[in-house]
Amino acid sequence: MNRRSLFFVLLSLIFGVGAVMLAQNWLKKTQPTNIAPDQALVVTMAIDVPSGTVLERKHLSLQTIPKALASDQALTDVEGAVGKVTKFPLLRGDTLHPQKLANKGEGSVLASLISPNKRAVTIRVNDVVGVAGFLLPGNRVDVLVTFKAGDPRSPSKRSQTDVVLSNLKVLAIDQKANQDSSQPIVVRAVTLEVTLEEAETLMSARSKGTIQLALRNPNDDAPIEVVETPTAPEPVLETAVATIPTPKAVSRTVRPEPKAVSKKIEVIRGTQQHTVSVENH
Repeated sequence: MNRRSLFFVLLSLIFGVGAVMLAQNWLKKTQPTNIAPDQALVVTMAIDVPSGTVLERKHLSLQTIPKALASDQALTDVEGAVGKVTKFPLLRGDTLHPQKLANKGEGSVLASLISPNKRAVTIRVNDVVGVAGFLLPGNRVDVLVTFKAGDPRSPSKRSQTDVVLSNLKVLAIDQKANQDSSQPIVVRAVTLEVTLEEAETLMSARSKGTIQLALRNPNDDAPIEVVETPTAPEPVLETAVATIPTPKAVSRTVRPEPKAVSKKIEVIRGTQQHTVSVENH
């Protein structure tokens, strides 16, 4: 090995040792050492992250907060949060709880964001149904359906709009489960978080008429009265009964048979004469 190669090897070792020392020094500074009796050490967010983020060490920090404000379920070990997936958008300084995280590898990221006893249902939308592209993951929407009401046989059927579902959470738009930007994006599909009963109502309403989503204010939790899934009245099948007229009695005039009339014909052959009787009917 020449001197030049040896020099580069030693320089690499020096840089490596320096990086390790800097990392250890940073960890010591970020981890509180003297904790007062009325303080608690918890894991918090060092930066803002969107939902569906796989947490790394750079995303986390240890902070001391008053014990009165610390939850019993708050994480106290950074390694216990590394590798987890965030269920919600987290801001800098947020305290981490197990309810905010999901295990990586348990299905897709979207599957980790679904609440217990909930399901994810995707519906097709356009620029109108999708509120002109202002729908973002984490928003809340109401579902309206417009259908034709009245007797289906009547030419004057009227349109009717009802609210069938209320305050549903938007899990994803198209194939994005993260709120990367607040700019409107026209999408083709929206995934909603629903229960099994709400999923049945949503699918039934979509087959009965036209679906429309209504964006809610994030601070508006007021309940809305919803109606049952509209059902179109079933057409009444009328049975046509053919009436066969009773044949009328046909009167026939019986004519008496003509009586046979006897006629006599005289036949003369030469000098002989004969009389022949002929009956005419």
